[in-house]
Amino acid sequence: MSLNAEKGLKETSREQCKARTKAGGSCGAPAVERGLCFFHAHPEKLTELGRQGGQKNRRWKHDEAGLTERPLKSVGEVGELLEETINRVRHGPFDLRAANAIGFLSGILLKALDQRLEERLAHLEAVMSGKTSTDTEVFEFRSAKELTPEQSTTACHSA
Repeated sequence: MSLNAEKGLKETSREQCKARTKAGGSCGAPAVERGLCFFHAHPEKLTELGRQGGQKNRRWKHDEAGLTERPLKSVGEVGELLEETINRVRHGPFDLRAANAIGFLSGILLKALDQRLEERLAHLEAVMSGKTSTDTEVFEFRSAKELTPEQSTTACHSA
């Protein structure tokens, strides 16, 4: 029994596209119409097909995921977001890359919120103990508009 390799192959055009690429080289695609490949023969189809491919390759869509934007200013709000994300991963189709990113960024946000709470606690302790040292000036939570020019320069130098 002998196998003939040419017998199983489909007949294809051996002619190459006559068009040039943007780099100036010849297009290596096989010619299908008028000596041109499909994309050079139909340039208007290129953007349409690219758009369709981009829509198809999206991991998840904001509207379909059902996620709503919410403020994440407290540890409890971050916890609620993590709880919702965990439940979506467990019960339904949810992009695991998005869930991983949410978890990672939530951890960073929790550390920042913890730092902010420590600063506020230190400020409250300083106020309650009656200290007036330069350490408490760092935690003065007035806006720059409320400070007089003298206070703004001392606040910059004490930090």
